[in-house]
Amino acid sequence: MSYRLFEVEEHTRKYRLHRPNYPKQLFEHIINYYFNGNQTNEKIPLALDVGCGNGQATIGLSLYCDRVIGIDISENQIAHAIQKDNIEYRCNKAEDLTFLESNSVDLITVATVLHWLNLELFVEEVKRVLKPNT
Repeated sequence: MSYRLFEVEEHTRKYRLHRPNYPKQLFEHIINYYFNGNQTNEKIPLALDVGCGNGQATIGLSLYCDRVIGIDISENQIAHAIQKDNIEYRCNKAEDLTFLESNSVDLITVATVLHWLNLELFVEEVKRVLKPNT
């Protein structure tokens, strides 16, 4: 089940103003895990940030990825998302990733929205879009 919050611009503005940023160490940990602890300058080809809101985690991921797609069901959050050249934002439900090809995504992150999702549908989509052995 998807819930819609932040449909009022004032809510989105306050969220962006008061929501703490994620620490750099979080992204370093994710990247370290992805590359099995191997030190590398290689970037992850494509990451998907689910429930991206205004892009706080998306921005952090973008430093380590060639391309990041951030999705959120709030049009208002997407409209006010933090922009960067290698980030694409889409207003989209997490349970419907049909805009992505099967086996096309290298990494999927979900910061603080998992409890809002229909997990059964979401996990099926995750299995479909993630590349094998990722």
